[in-house]
Amino acid sequence: MITLVKYANGPDGMEIREMPEPEAGPGDIKIRVRAVGICGTDIHIMQDEYPYNPPVIMGHEYVGEVVAAGADVRRFAVGDCVVSLTAKHTCETCVYCRQGLYMLCPERKSIGSGMHGAMAEYLTIPERLAYKVPERVPYGDELAMSEPLACCVRAVLERSVVTAGDVVLISGPGTIGMLCLQLARLAGARVIVSGIERDRPRLELATRLGADAVAWDREQLVRLVKERAPLGVDTAFECAGAAASAETCLNMLRKQGAYTQVALYGKEIPFDFDSFLFKELTMYTTYAQEPTSWDRMMRVLETGKLELADLFDANYSLCDWKEAFAAVRAQKGFKIAMRP
Repeated sequence: MITLVKYANGPDGMEIREMPEPEAGPGDIKIRVRAVGICGTDIHIMQDEYPYNPPVIMGHEYVGEVVAAGADVRRFAVGDCVVSLTAKHTCETCVYCRQGLYMLCPERKSIGSGMHGAMAEYLTIPERLAYKVPERVPYGDELAMSEPLACCVRAVLERSVVTAGDVVLISGPGTIGMLCLQLARLAGARVIVSGIERDRPRLELATRLGADAVAWDREQLVRLVKERAPLGVDTAFECAGAAASAETCLNMLRKQGAYTQVALYGKEIPFDFDSFLFKELTMYTTYAQEPTSWDRMMRVLETGKLELADLFDANYSLCDWKEAFAAVRAQKGFKIAMRP
């Protein structure tokens, strides 16, 4: 089968390779990948800014269908449409595993970095990590965005406190920011989305997705915040992974507001903790997703109230990975995906 492998350090340490199809072991399902998204983490792996275990097939955001089931599999049948958690290997015995916090397990190995992932024609995953997409869920291959959506569910609905009537700032109108926007709106918040000048087309889409206001420069943002929340916003979600975005969130928050870090920086950044202290802010951090996030995400998907199609672009094949990765790095569109 065709795969995309990260085999050595440096952005040139990736290539298409032919590899044997995996076989479903006891308790596993074998999945034909229909679409696989390119995550910011994949870019960090490409640039050696995130740990990985070479040579490894990349990719952890996917949707596919079951083509074979191993012994003892009970919940899935051939033809089922599935998505899954990413923590394929965990110790199952540490304090985090016992709480269902698999992403925090010190022995965790996730698909696409620690173990072979979904940038391939097929992959196998333990049945316990997989979710069957109900037929009543009104979405198609854009469900390759399920993993980032689960991350956003964890950030907005589990790790943070967003309540009806809150004024929320989303800084960074990329895929993650757009998903956080929609979830915050579903929670009853009024949402301001901010970016920079080149983000204006994205901010136009944010308005169509329900943003109460959008801003692409600081002066404009300050005015919009003062009009809606004279003391500052209640919660700010940093979704850009940029130092300037973190500063914006910090400055726009009211005293005793909440700062939630969603994006990954991939490097150290300066952060004004004195200002953080003077305002008595609360910080929430969120790392990926957990089973509770996926359970909640599936319930949200069933409502049909999320717009995913406008954020999804799967016009690349796996063999066109260089062009697809270049599009992500150039910030073209939103979720760039590939079809094996």
